[in-house]
Amino acid sequence: MDQIDLSGEWEFQDEGTAQRIALDDKGNGSYAWQNGHIVTTSVSSGRWEGNWYQEGNDREGGFEVLLSGDGGEANGTWWYTRIGTRNIPPREQGGSFRLKRLAPATLRPGS
Repeated sequence: MDQIDLSGEWEFQDEGTAQRIALDDKGNGSYAWQNGHIVTTSVSSGRWEGNWYQEGNDREGGFEVLLSGDGGEANGTWWYTRIGTRNIPPREQGGSFRLKRLAPATLRPGS
């Protein structure tokens, strides 16, 4: 599972909201809310970790999820590390969420 292809369109579900995220094979990508993007830092033994950034509201944080056996779903937690100029200790503020792969990536020529 360490070499899992994370590419595709995923749905992020958190407390009644849903957001679509487009990721490349390494788990890096973007989403529309607040001009957000995700950077995966590691995937090992089914544990997927990374950071998220939202330029639109000047916030950033981290996440950690456990992937399902087929790599199509993940459940875990997210947290803030910064809001504006205020730094926040990791895992102090955040919540739980779920990811579900909606479709694998469709590569376009030149991308």
